[in-house]
Amino acid sequence: MIISKKINGWIILDKQVGISSRTAVTKISRILKIKKVGHGGTLDPLASGVLPIAVGEATKVISFMQDKKKCYSFTIKWGETTETDDLEGAILERSEVRPDIKQINSVIPSFIGQILQKPPIYSAIKVNGQRSYKLARKNIQVNHEFRKVEIYDLILKKIINLDKAEFEVKCGKGTYVRSLAKDIAEQLNTKGHVIQLRRLSVGNFEEKDTILIDFTKEIIHSPVIFNKILPIETVLDDIPALVLNKTEARQIKQGQKLELNSLESIDHFFKKNPNYNKFEKIYAIENNDPIALIKIYEGIVKPARIINL
Repeated sequence: MIISKKINGWIILDKQVGISSRTAVTKISRILKIKKVGHGGTLDPLASGVLPIAVGEATKVISFMQDKKKCYSFTIKWGETTETDDLEGAILERSEVRPDIKQINSVIPSFIGQILQKPPIYSAIKVNGQRSYKLARKNIQVNHEFRKVEIYDLILKKIINLDKAEFEVKCGKGTYVRSLAKDIAEQLNTKGHVIQLRRLSVGNFEEKDTILIDFTKEIIHSPVIFNKILPIETVLDDIPALVLNKTEARQIKQGQKLELNSLESIDHFFKKNPNYNKFEKIYAIENNDPIALIKIYEGIVKPARIINL
């Protein structure tokens, strides 16, 4: 018998090329017979790698996962731009220019830090209520505005051959690697598109945490997946935790507000989290289990989202 608590947590899927993130979520939902399933950051069908999937009550903290830093490995093919900025689209432009290692390394520093980036037209961004890629497929003109994104690090890993180079990037929320690749090529006075993209990590979830599921099999045994589920609070490692006793926890679960200074653990909380008020939300725990996302304002603790384990 499977304990219900185990169906609240994170499955870190090693998503394979050819399947969409939404499809992966749907299949896991069917395998586990659980309706509340979502993912923490879309991966394109042609991309592979780390895809955090929230199960049960973990869906209530997906927003914390989407804000985490991400790391990708990607390969640029020089000399061609495509409709989709990857292998899937038709070729739009060509160039005979092929950058060398010195030229590539010379432009990399200009892509580190806060940069402006225009998202691809083939993306999941909504335009007047419709997905951008759906409009593009209907030949409806889409022109996204430039957005500010954060690139923490970018390195050239190796020159594969004259036409291809492999990179690794650590970036923040909303970064499109396809756009980054296109912009790198443009700065090198050539054209380029992504031919390989793999996500290596999301926050503290890495490749070593992943489970590989062959969705082509007719029968997939759920115990294999259950054994790899990680706790909900794994994604809350960088925000403060407020410890509540049984009575305080019951009150929060009932939607009641509490006076911060009246809590049993308040001295320990202040000592451990002197800058707690810089966080928009923190989380409350009882017996080491997360019970709610909470807000603290002017000395009052208010429940924002109850977690029912």
